[in-house]
Amino acid sequence: MVKRNAGLVLAVSGALCLIALSWLLSWWYVPVLRRSSSIATPLEGPVLFLLWAGSGAVGAVLVALGAFLFAGVRWSRVLLLALGSAGLLTWLGTWTTTSHEPVLFGAGGGLILLFFLWSCWDWVRTRRDSQVPALALDLRLAGNACFFIAAWGLCGLLGAPTFLLRPDMSDAARSAAASSLATKVLVSLVLGWGLAALSQRMERVRRDP
Repeated sequence: MVKRNAGLVLAVSGALCLIALSWLLSWWYVPVLRRSSSIATPLEGPVLFLLWAGSGAVGAVLVALGAFLFAGVRWSRVLLLALGSAGLLTWLGTWTTTSHEPVLFGAGGGLILLFFLWSCWDWVRTRRDSQVPALALDLRLAGNACFFIAAWGLCGLLGAPTFLLRPDMSDAARSAAASSLATKVLVSLVLGWGLAALSQRMERVRRDP
């Protein structure tokens, strides 16, 4: 019972962090950042900037840890998630670079491609014998396809053809193309998460008595 209560507190705290700081605060704070002369010295001070900038990652970790505890996942796995999350948050909060490495992005894109193909192949092999509703599995694969399309769109935003990571190559035409491509990425991400959530919901309805 204590484990479930602790998980509920963590998950609710993380959800409030995501809703209040990551989403609602952004409606006011992002325009403030646009008027700021430097990302290092935001107009409203560094404390608010750090709270806003870190809210997405911290909130997601709190929700995940809370879900683990509430679901009764064994302590060793919860500890593993906590240590991994601490390492990830530390890296996100401290690591910076002044330039990007195209080879790194190319290798990362290749890994995303391989993982997507791997998940599709595994889906084909498991769909026939799975006890999960077929429609739920179909929606999950459709969601994964949307995530891959979004990743491909991000490649277009950061690299060719808009080159947002290369300001020296930006021009009016590429800026206009970036706006359109960013909207397409957003729509693909919304579809991906929506299909994934609907898939999980259908699985749960099937399991519930």
